[in-house]
Amino acid sequence: MDISTIHFHDTQILRVIEDCEADTLTMEVEYPVDWEHNVFEKRLLVFEDVHGYQTFDGPFQGCPTILDASIVSTHGRWSRVRLETNAGHRELSCTAVRLIDYDRVA
Repeated sequence: MDISTIHFHDTQILRVIEDCEADTLTMEVEYPVDWEHNVFEKRLLVFEDVHGYQTFDGPFQGCPTILDASIVSTHGRWSRVRLETNAGHRELSCTAVRLIDYDRVA
C-alpha cells in the first residue's frame, strides 16, 4: 500500500465514521489544497478493509490535526497505518486508503 500520494500534514480530522458492514473507516477532514494561500477544503479519507482502529489521544480541546502518517508494519495484505496528531496518535490496519472530494458523495 502506498500512502505517499496523500499529503496528511496539517489535515484536520472533523469526524470519523465507521461502517462495520463495508469494513471501511471514513475520516471527514479539512485537507490543505493550497498551502501558499492557506486554502483548505473538505475531503474524505477512506480506509478500506479496516480492523483494529485505535485512538491514543490525550485530553484535547477541538479537532485534532494530523502531523504525519506512516506505515508501521505489514502483515499479509494489511498495513498498519499510524497517524500522528497534535492530540496523540491513531492506528488502524487496512488494505488501502484513498482521498476523495467531499462533493462527490455529499
